[in-house]
Amino acid sequence: MNTRPYKLLTIAIPTYNRASYLDKCLSHICGQLRKGEPRVEILISDNNSTDNTPDIADRYISDGFAVNYIRNAENIGSDRNFLQCFGRANGRYVLILGDDDILLDGSVEKILDILEGDEYGIVHLRSYGFAGDFISERPKGYFRGYTVYTNPKKFARRANYFLTFTSVNIVNKVLAGRDPDVGKFVDTNLVQLGWTFSALLNSRKNVFVKEYLIAAQLYNSGGYGLCEVFGVKFNKISNVFVDKGVDREVIEIINKKMLLKFFPANIIRSRMHIINTEEENYFKILYPLYHRYMYFWIFTLPAIVLPSKIAYFLFSFMNFARRFTVTIRSVLDRYFLL
Repeated sequence: MNTRPYKLLTIAIPTYNRASYLDKCLSHICGQLRKGEPRVEILISDNNSTDNTPDIADRYISDGFAVNYIRNAENIGSDRNFLQCFGRANGRYVLILGDDDILLDGSVEKILDILEGDEYGIVHLRSYGFAGDFISERPKGYFRGYTVYTNPKKFARRANYFLTFTSVNIVNKVLAGRDPDVGKFVDTNLVQLGWTFSALLNSRKNVFVKEYLIAAQLYNSGGYGLCEVFGVKFNKISNVFVDKGVDREVIEIINKKMLLKFFPANIIRSRMHIINTEEENYFKILYPLYHRYMYFWIFTLPAIVLPSKIAYFLFSFMNFARRFTVTIRSVLDRYFLL
């Protein structure tokens, strides 16, 4: 890994056969950059696409944007492509952005202002999901600014399981690069935790950005075992970093939030064929990991055992209540900021 980065930020985009998504993603990034912007590098890692992905990349390069295009000779798999993005990035900070996700207007300048302000391990960007139109589906919220955390547990309470989501975590490569073992997490679907947890371990400060800067495409990936990846593999990787010095309570915070929201939502979506995941025995996989957690019995188990439509109704009601609470909190946040 390059320990002497010459850019402030690399926005790295791993992609495979999604040229139209990539074009939309790049248009929203480049629309915020002046040509020749010295602080930002755009890196595209193309996993040997068979569509017109090379043409899309060439167009932005020809237009004068600082795009570094890598085309793999063969499909090396998603984790290795992510790892290549991180390894080839020339930025001090690295954001690995999904090719179907959107950096909202004004986001790049706000991010650069934060990165230039101090030395951080992780800058976590608030996001929202969208199924069709990212503009009309944006939540009604008024959060502004960001919070700097010196306590990793308080930071984890804000970011929680979204620390597993590459598109919202800008990672300090200099701090994360101290861990030589990242490659051993390849083929877990969570290779990104290698540098995310390393940066968290080695940093004194982390940032949670309160306003929405990322719109994340929903229901557009999958093909893996949901509980195997985010239950079994997540905890195996976490244990590696607990042994290195990450506070066990940080992992507990993330697991509880997964049981409260992530597992119920995605188990229901999988049962209703809204998302594409491998068939699993949810209870058999999750019970050994989480039977001691109250949240498993109250929130996750009903999503497994209740009829899917009833589970969907109950979860939707709880999600509405949470969204209402967030909206009220954002209004109060805005009021007190003013």
